[in-house]
Amino acid sequence: MPTSVCQNGHLGKSYYDGLYQSLSLTSIWLRKMEKKMFFLFGILFFKISRPLIIIMIWAFSGCATAPENSHVDNFEPDGYYEPLPSIGKKGYLIKQLASEVYFFSTGVYNNLFIVTSDGVVITDPIKGKGKLLKKAIREITSQPIRFMIYSHSHIDHIGDAHLFADDGVQIVAQVETGKALKKYKDKKRPLPHINFGTNYSLSIGGITIELIYPGEGHGEGNSIIYIPSRKIMMYVDTVTPKSVPFKNFAYTADILSQMKGIEKALKLDFNVYIAGHLHRPGSKEEMKEVLAYYHASKKASIEAIKKVSFLDVRSKSKTKDVERLFGEYLDAVAEECYRILKPNWKQRLMGFEAFTKGHCDIWIAYHRTQKAP
Repeated sequence: MPTSVCQNGHLGKSYYDGLYQSLSLTSIWLRKMEKKMFFLFGILFFKISRPLIIIMIWAFSGCATAPENSHVDNFEPDGYYEPLPSIGKKGYLIKQLASEVYFFSTGVYNNLFIVTSDGVVITDPIKGKGKLLKKAIREITSQPIRFMIYSHSHIDHIGDAHLFADDGVQIVAQVETGKALKKYKDKKRPLPHINFGTNYSLSIGGITIELIYPGEGHGEGNSIIYIPSRKIMMYVDTVTPKSVPFKNFAYTADILSQMKGIEKALKLDFNVYIAGHLHRPGSKEEMKEVLAYYHASKKASIEAIKKVSFLDVRSKSKTKDVERLFGEYLDAVAEECYRILKPNWKQRLMGFEAFTKGHCDIWIAYHRTQKAP
């Protein structure tokens, strides 16, 4: 045996080097094969056991992927609460409110449409729900859609307007809505063909629809859609039945104008109104109740401003940052405003815990920038 391999009865260095290299290469090859085999075996195992895995995930997660609008066992609402209805596989529900007038809802957003002998009038083609609205209308009638009314310019309510405009539908909206849409240049929200100022009457198939602009309020051109002969109204975003207004009074452009708009709406003769949100229509009494909350929150904010002292907040604060200190003061006022409202309103209207402090913030800002009426 050569000395490079065996010296004095022992294996030589070159032998060990060669053996080490061979073992190393073999080890690398085995690891690669192991990964491939593991990968292939893993795929096979997953295919065989996938049903079992799905069942186990479903069982241990407590049905984490429960259907939309399903209820959680042992749910305890924090204040007044109305459960959403089961929309079902269709993704919407329809309810006839009166002769020729239908309520359409996806559970969170809603509108109405009117079916006449001369064609259909729709309102607010909800973003992402336009195809469902078309389907819902076809459940009721084969009449063509003639007119589409925008309640205001916001994309969440009219974001699918293009699906109807392409069919030659005439669009009606308040002038300020038209101006806003011209500025936005959004192809999915086509410009109105008919722009009105304060009032407009649309008559079709023996039904008259009155469009009334009560002032800026929630947003550009936000208008009341009123059907006198059916005593039905649609007034979007400002006053949802059995709910406090959405965040910051639905991101109001003018809080006082918004309240005056509700007051004007209440002077009309109606029994049912559509708010644009929630799964059901509201009543005139429910609109009055929400307006009462507006007034109560305004009053509570004034009381809170009088009660909370900036000097007291500063004496308890640990910050030397002036901006942060003032923020602590405003938070303390909003907290006091919320505390004043809580006993009378938490159990009366939904959303109290979510949005009331934001409403107090809006009023506090108003009182600091202009004289409270």
